[in-house]
Amino acid sequence: MKLYDCLIVSLLLVAVTAVGIPDHKDRHEINDSQPLRPSNSSQRFDPDASVNSADFPGNAEDITPVGKMRMVKHFYLWTRNTMKNKSYELLNPSDVDTIINSTFRVRTTYIIIHGFLGWGYEPWILQLKDKLLNMSDCNVISVDWPAGTEWFLPTYYIAVNRVQSVGYDCAHLLSALANTTGLSGVDVHLIGHSLGAHAAGFTAKDKQTNLRIGRITGLDPAGLMYRGKSAKHRLDSSDAVYVDVMHTNGCYNFWTAWTDCYGINENLGHSDFWPNGGEHQPGCTASDANGEIGCSHEMAYRYYIESLNYGWDSTYFLTRSCASWMIYSAGNCSCGEEAQYMGFFVNTQLPGRFYLTTNHFFPYAQEDTVCSPGNRNNRTIILILAGSGLAGAVGVGLLGAVVGYTLKKRQKSEDGGSGLVTEEVQPSYCDDDRSLVP
Repeated sequence: MKLYDCLIVSLLLVAVTAVGIPDHKDRHEINDSQPLRPSNSSQRFDPDASVNSADFPGNAEDITPVGKMRMVKHFYLWTRNTMKNKSYELLNPSDVDTIINSTFRVRTTYIIIHGFLGWGYEPWILQLKDKLLNMSDCNVISVDWPAGTEWFLPTYYIAVNRVQSVGYDCAHLLSALANTTGLSGVDVHLIGHSLGAHAAGFTAKDKQTNLRIGRITGLDPAGLMYRGKSAKHRLDSSDAVYVDVMHTNGCYNFWTAWTDCYGINENLGHSDFWPNGGEHQPGCTASDANGEIGCSHEMAYRYYIESLNYGWDSTYFLTRSCASWMIYSAGNCSCGEEAQYMGFFVNTQLPGRFYLTTNHFFPYAQEDTVCSPGNRNNRTIILILAGSGLAGAVGVGLLGAVVGYTLKKRQKSEDGGSGLVTEEVQPSYCDDDRSLVP
C-alpha cells in the first residue's frame, strides 16, 4: 500500500474511532420481511417459498473458495428451467461436468456480482434474476464471494484486496464455459454493484480468456481506494464493447471519505448516468436501515431493476446529455437528437454524461413530458443485439439479452421544436436467432 493510502487509512481509522460507524443489521436471512427498497417504501421483495441461508451452501462468514478458485465460493446458475430461487445449479469451472450436466446453453448470459457486505443470493439479485428470465430465455449467474459481514472500515479494505481475485475466478468460469459450450464474449453481460463493478472490470481484463465481453454495467462503483486509479486498476470503458455506469452516491471529501459517499465520483464508462446529480438520492434519510448514504448507494440496483419495467417507447428514465448537474437543474439541457435511457434499455450508440431526476418513492422513474423517445432518423431498422458492436451499416446496437428492433419514424413535433420522433417498438425476444447478426 502506498504511503498516501496509508495516511488516508490512518486518518479514517481515527475518524471511525471518534464518530463510530453505524451498525449494520444482519442481512443473511432471506425472507419476505427483508426490504429490497428503503424502509420508508411499502414495496418489498417477496421471494418464493420463504428462502433463507439454509437453502444455500456454506455461510457468509466462510471464505473458503470452491475447487481451484482463488476467492469465489459459489457460482449460482438459474435458467428458465430452474427459475425458482432454490432451484439454482452450482457451476464449478474446475469441474466441467457441472457445466455439461447443467441447463446452461449458449445464449445471452448475465453474470451478477454483488458488492461490499453482499452475498450471492441477496434479495435484489433474486429479483433481478426473475425479471431477466421472465423477459428472455437466458442464463443468469450470481457470483458469491466473501465481501465482509460487518460494517467496519478494516473489513472494507480486506474486501478490496479480494476484488481482483474475484475477477480472476469469474474469468476462469467464462473460459470454462467458452471451452465447454462455445459461449462467445458478445453474449456476456456483467452487472456489478459497488466493489462488484470493479470485479466485473477485472473479469474482462483477465488474460485467462480471449473473450471480448459484450457489455458491463457498473451500479454505483465503489469509490474508496479506486478514485484516481488507472484503467488497469478499476472498471474502465476499455473493458468491454460497451460499458454503462450509474452513479447514485458518488462524491468525495478528504476528511470524510468513508462517511460521505460510497460510490466513485468519476466517469468510468462509455455512458455515465448521474440521477439527481449522482451524490444523494431523494427518499433516502438517516433513518433508513443502512443510513442515508447506504440507501443512496443501493438505489443504483433499485433503479436498474425498475428500468426493466419500461422500454424504448416510453420516456421513463429518459435522460439528457449535459455538462453538469447544475446546468441540468437550471433547465439548460436540451432533449438532444438521440434518446438515451438509464438502465437496462440504454442506447449503446450514444456515449457521454447524462442526468435525470427520480421520484422519492417507488416507482422511482419520472415520465419526461417534454422530450420524446427516438430521434430524427428516417425509417430505419435498428437491431438490438448482444455484442454486435457500437456502430454498423444498419445502426446495430448492443443491449444485453434483448434482441428486438425499433422502427424509427421521422416525425417533427407539432410546435416545430426539437423534431424528436416517437418510437414504435416491436421487441422480438429471440436471443438465439443468429441469423440476425450481420
